[in-house]
Amino acid sequence: MALVLKALYHGYDRYLYDAQDPRHADHFLMNPPWLPVAIIGGYLYFVLNLGPKFMANRKPYDLKLLMQVYNILQVLANIYLFIEGIRILYSNNISFTCQPVDYSNNPIALRELRLVYLYYLLKVTDLLDTAFFVLRKKQSHVTFLHVYHHSGIMLGAFVYNRFFPGGHFSMLGLCNTLVHAVMYFYFFLTVSRPELTKNANWKKYITLMQMIQFAYLVLHFATPIVLGLDCGIPKFWLWLPLIQNVFMMVLFWDFYTKAYGRRKVKKTE
Repeated sequence: MALVLKALYHGYDRYLYDAQDPRHADHFLMNPPWLPVAIIGGYLYFVLNLGPKFMANRKPYDLKLLMQVYNILQVLANIYLFIEGIRILYSNNISFTCQPVDYSNNPIALRELRLVYLYYLLKVTDLLDTAFFVLRKKQSHVTFLHVYHHSGIMLGAFVYNRFFPGGHFSMLGLCNTLVHAVMYFYFFLTVSRPELTKNANWKKYITLMQMIQFAYLVLHFATPIVLGLDCGIPKFWLWLPLIQNVFMMVLFWDFYTKAYGRRKVKKTE
């Protein structure tokens, strides 16, 4: 038994460290490899347990100014990553069917590495969304979909940043930053100019954008699998985001039908 455990430990250690892209092994929040798991654990404990208990007998915090600054910075950061991602992908003669990861130290590859790393850091800051809900006593907004989405995308960004920074996975970040730029602009308006969003269909169309994003990403990751293309990426790491995006599409569709299907019925009545 001891030999089995020792072999598992050495296999775990060898894969997590030896398979890591060495170009950014020293970057902030990249090592040790359990650090993002600890961040997600702390996040879940705060938003589901500690935070609600802390706020139980307190009034909601007024975070209007903080949220305005946070949301506009998120808009600018996502726009920057989206534009820079378009430039890099076209500089790499992008292939929508099979894009290998460039592990070299040429300038374009290093720009892509930096961009993927910044995307990962941005997913860490996204966790603040939920903390703001808790501190404003909007606990009803802390849904399974919201928490799962934030936790999953941050962990996924870390994993692919560590082993496959760029290549075929870049399209996921590209789609995500575009949707998030629109989403955070909507959040900014709800805080600063609520009269502009009170009766608008922003939320409905943003949800549709997210579902379209997931549908495209299912097709994107299924293409090299179905066509049997070798992108230099183990098939397991293509199946994982494919299944994840199918799952997210189902969750968002369930949210969409519950949130807007009922409204339609009420309006008809």
